[in-house]
Amino acid sequence: MEVQVQGAALGAAFELLVTSVAGASMKVVGFRSQLERVKSTLCAIKPSIDDIESLNLILGRPPHETEAFTVRLMKAERLVRRCSKVSKWNFFTRLYYSHKLSKLETSLLNFFQIAGTALHLCETKRIAVAVSDMQEKLNEITKQMSRDRHTVGQATAPEGAWPVPKHPTHGCLLRRLSGAPAPN
Repeated sequence: MEVQVQGAALGAAFELLVTSVAGASMKVVGFRSQLERVKSTLCAIKPSIDDIESLNLILGRPPHETEAFTVRLMKAERLVRRCSKVSKWNFFTRLYYSHKLSKLETSLLNFFQIAGTALHLCETKRIAVAVSDMQEKLNEITKQMSRDRHTVGQATAPEGAWPVPKHPTHGCLLRRLSGAPAPN
């Protein structure tokens, strides 16, 4: 069953690998322990893959940011497919692919830790720049509003307009609260 996914999204490549590992671990007795370890590794990183995929869609990020990991997942899927075709009597080939599967697990973990950390750092820097830009714009708006507030009190009413009422005095209320007698 040859499945080609050209330019696949990260999530699609990941799901293809998980499906291949699950199918191969049921079929192939010789690699069951290695495939189960790879499967548990994939299950551990699945929530992060889902988050990356959904956030990339929301933020409109280009697919080339995750392309290296997608390519690695596709190579891993091909390796798992090859392992499922190895005969249980072919000891040397099983040993070779067993070593390859161990390297695959380590490679997935290392790549995800290193590339994930680098991607996280890059996104954090982008967020910091965006927050800084927003802070500058907010400061400009605040200054403009402050200037406008000062000039509004000095503005004159247009010709023929009703006069602006003065601030009401609350002397009556204050006198009652203080107990002072009301003026006659």
